[in-house]
Amino acid sequence: MKRRIKKDMVLILLGVAIVAIPFLLRMKEQERSNHYMKAFEEEQDEEKQNKKDHKKKDSLLLQEGVIGIVEIPSLDIKYPVFEGAGSVQLNEGIGHMTNTTELCGKGNCVLAGHNGSRRGVYFTYLCNIEAGAKVLLTNRKKEKHEYTVKEMKVVNPYDEWVTEQTEEESLTLFTCAEHGTKRFVVKCEPVNNMDQQDGEKTDQRKGDGAIGSK
Repeated sequence: MKRRIKKDMVLILLGVAIVAIPFLLRMKEQERSNHYMKAFEEEQDEEKQNKKDHKKKDSLLLQEGVIGIVEIPSLDIKYPVFEGAGSVQLNEGIGHMTNTTELCGKGNCVLAGHNGSRRGVYFTYLCNIEAGAKVLLTNRKKEKHEYTVKEMKVVNPYDEWVTEQTEEESLTLFTCAEHGTKRFVVKCEPVNNMDQQDGEKTDQRKGDGAIGSK
């Protein structure tokens, strides 16, 4: 009887461990992601740092390769973006395809994320995104651009449509689908971005001043 009880207890503990370990690993990786994003956001606010602290944080971020933050509010996604889309970068957050346009730049910026990684949620729920959903992207220049989801499609892994460059600014997100044999791709287009609007207002004020001076 005692042996039966011990055996049952062992099985229960094993079951708890099987469920808990992946959860704990994801919690740990989320803490790391939060650390990267906090350091990145603090580095953006130069007025609150002296030069020594700024250089120290900047060196750390450059070494770790953090170049921005991507957010999808409707899916509760917010992760640091790393330069490159290799296993090292994708195990830490979202990766930027180096052969595509820089974050918030003119052209097609492509970001990749793992689906179902034990190290983090990342783009696991990207397949649940809907047309019209909002995506936010922040780069190292303190530019924060807003995009809206235009199209979703499942394609072959080497479909050039994913990284195909465009004349206008655009954003592409993708992750694995169908057990890694396909790619789930989300195409986004920019909306009127705050930093662009501010620049236009500044130019307009300058123009108004020039007209008034005549």
